[in-house]
Amino acid sequence: MSFWSRGRRDKEPNGAETVIGASALHLAVVEFWAADRRTLVGMDLSHERLTDLVNREGALTVVRLAEPPEDPAQPIEMRPGQAWSHLEVGDVLIILPPPQVTDPQRRLHRPRQPVEIEVGQFVLTGMASVPPGAQAAAFLLRQNARFAPITRAAIRDSGLPGFEQRADVVLVNMRWVEAIRDLGLDEPEAFPPPGTAAPNL
Repeated sequence: MSFWSRGRRDKEPNGAETVIGASALHLAVVEFWAADRRTLVGMDLSHERLTDLVNREGALTVVRLAEPPEDPAQPIEMRPGQAWSHLEVGDVLIILPPPQVTDPQRRLHRPRQPVEIEVGQFVLTGMASVPPGAQAAAFLLRQNARFAPITRAAIRDSGLPGFEQRADVVLVNMRWVEAIRDLGLDEPEAFPPPGTAAPNL
């Protein structure tokens, strides 16, 4: 269960529809959740990982979708009349990328630890990959990356009682995280308000 706003949209620069040519016909389906809207888009991820893009770019080139396809895990074809536009990611709290099959031989094998993260009105529980000997909350807190991946995630929305959505991977905007807890420990790691410097751990 999820929903997308058809109301407020990010400002789109003139000529945004011509940023990428029509050669990118197959698009991955991605969800972007901000505090006041959820946006469903198609993206060309044939040349770069979504995690790398959102950690480098402040705005992404996307095709906005009015409704979810039958199987969001499958790429969709770009249809005539659909246009490219820009999506700002600074106020996005979490991102749900499409499921992807990875090569086990190329997968980064790190210990995984359960964490709980509060970001905006969302509370996520899931697994964080960390170096051997590290604690997940402290490790995530001192990373410089804007978005950090959490796997096997369950998402709850404090504004929607009973709401829960599960995802194989969720990218969390660490700039907006209010608290993060190593599950099984007593106290969460508190974050400063957005826009202030994080503790130097």
